Amino acid sequence: MNAGPRWYVAHTYSGYENKVKMNLEKIVENRGLGHLIFDVRVPVETIVESDGGVEREIESKIFPSYVLVKMIMTDESWHVTRSCITDSSIYDGETRDDTLPQTDPEPVTITQAAAPLVERYSRSVRVQETVAPIELIHTPAGELVLDLGQNLVGTFALRVKAEAGSKIFVQVGEVMQNGCFYNENLRTAKAEYTYISDGVEKTVIPTFTFYGFRYVKIEGLPDLKMEDFTALVLYSDLPQAGEMITGHEKVNRLIRNVQWGQKGNFLDVPTDCPQRDERLGWTGDAQVFSATACYLRQCYPFYRKYLHDMATEQQVLGGMVPDIVPSLGKAYQGTACVWGDACTIIPWNLYQMYGDKTILAEQFESMAAWVDYITSLDGEDHGWSRHFHYGDWLALDHPDNRPDQCMGGTDVAYISQIYYRNSAKIVADTAALLGKQAQAEKYAALADRLTQYLVQEFFAPNGRCCIDTQTGLVLALRNDLSPNAEKCAQRLAEKLSQTHGKLQTGFVGTPFLCSVLTDYDMAHQAYQLLLNEDYPGWLYAVNLGATTIWERWNSMNPDGSVSSTGMNSFNHYAYGAIFQWLAEYAAGLKPATPGFRRATIAPVPH
Repeated sequence: MNAGPRWYVAHTYSGYENKVKMNLEKIVENRGLGHLIFDVRVPVETIVESDGGVEREIESKIFPSYVLVKMIMTDESWHVTRSCITDSSIYDGETRDDTLPQTDPEPVTITQAAAPLVERYSRSVRVQETVAPIELIHTPAGELVLDLGQNLVGTFALRVKAEAGSKIFVQVGEVMQNGCFYNENLRTAKAEYTYISDGVEKTVIPTFTFYGFRYVKIEGLPDLKMEDFTALVLYSDLPQAGEMITGHEKVNRLIRNVQWGQKGNFLDVPTDCPQRDERLGWTGDAQVFSATACYLRQCYPFYRKYLHDMATEQQVLGGMVPDIVPSLGKAYQGTACVWGDACTIIPWNLYQMYGDKTILAEQFESMAAWVDYITSLDGEDHGWSRHFHYGDWLALDHPDNRPDQCMGGTDVAYISQIYYRNSAKIVADTAALLGKQAQAEKYAALADRLTQYLVQEFFAPNGRCCIDTQTGLVLALRNDLSPNAEKCAQRLAEKLSQTHGKLQTGFVGTPFLCSVLTDYDMAHQAYQLLLNEDYPGWLYAVNLGATTIWERWNSMNPDGSVSSTGMNSFNHYAYGAIFQWLAEYAAGLKPATPGFRRATIAPVPH
């Protein structure tokens, strides 16, 4: 309870929003009113006349608007009572006990804020969609399980009619096993909801948690009906930017899987997965998916906030980009190539997709600090190569070929130096765009030195790439490193032939594999990879009922059994980066200049 809000109205016109905001902030500061919620809407009517197909603005009318500011004072007038929510966390779920007696209100204790409040960077996370169950399953184990038909992220609304003291227990999972409920791949995350009824019929909704799920097991409601349950889909409020429909239904299902993977992992932070005991902002996943994300949704504010968080981490880490942003403390403050290079690649992708140099200006110090950090470790003997790197994560070509192997077979020294060189080049190009000539020359010279080293160290005099993996060859061709690109492309074709036209790539090679093949007149092989329905491939998962992108190429075995519980997410968007190739090559839409001010439309047919 509080004394109630106080309302102030300000009259403004377009162009004066910042001035009004500054004045209101001064009022708040002087009157000790606390923090404000600021919003302004100024409609502008523009009259356009057409002359021979050329349009020109002839008049603009600016109508007055009102800024409505609600002052919410967190002062000694506030009182609190005990909540009926007794336990809550994003991993384990929530417990609500409506039988608890109401307690008397108690005054709050006023403390100093640990840090100043700042304006929100990103868009709100809210319920965007609702999904109804498609089936109520009575499993062989005697369980009542709802199938939503879609792996999604969010909470739910459950209609409960039960006697006082009755316990309703909800668990969620992504897949079923042997016709029964399954959630072992969530590892230590309980992902539960417990409700103790007070005997009053009502709809209960978890308040401070979220789940990643398709299947819902419910105990304590023997008369459960499908209409008693509705899934509430949560994701950041990012308007849809693009859609693609093909003449191939399984490819259409793949595209929907990419879309749902993005929605489920875009809850304010680009997470690797939304369901198990992780749900963290892994930079590598965010980086490889960033261009695809922008084709599907308007992601500028989402990534701007993530990059702001990244730069904030770097300020206390000497320029290092942690593997996870936010880093959650020292336990998660390692770094690696490809992952840390999100610091340069994501802002550069945003510039290419939206044409706004502001993001480059805001992030330039962060981008340069990352390259300087690598330089400090690389020294004169390429020490960065000896640092731990994830490399071509989850590729299938590691020599020992263990089922639980996560590392790929491509030399991490090669990958790390290529990404070091690429980040230096991005910083040089960014500096040039921003008019920072001295820094442009500095980082361009560094990129040139690294290019020379890569060619000398990893390529034979005849142009043969000594890193003889699919990913090694893809990186050579994509980055124009081989003195003999034709020989490199021929070898890539041979490597694909050796695996019967199937990929062996992981996080590093997969995003570029089809585009490199198409660029080097091997579009047939690119389409062969896309349309392959056997393991490993995108449609392999579709055939097994996937409704999102999987973490592993073999997250599920051909017989429908889960391949591993150690690290196995059924909602992991990284391999969904194939959509960028679908947009730019299959559909043929690419920006010819940053922000699509000029675009090329040149579909590559199958």
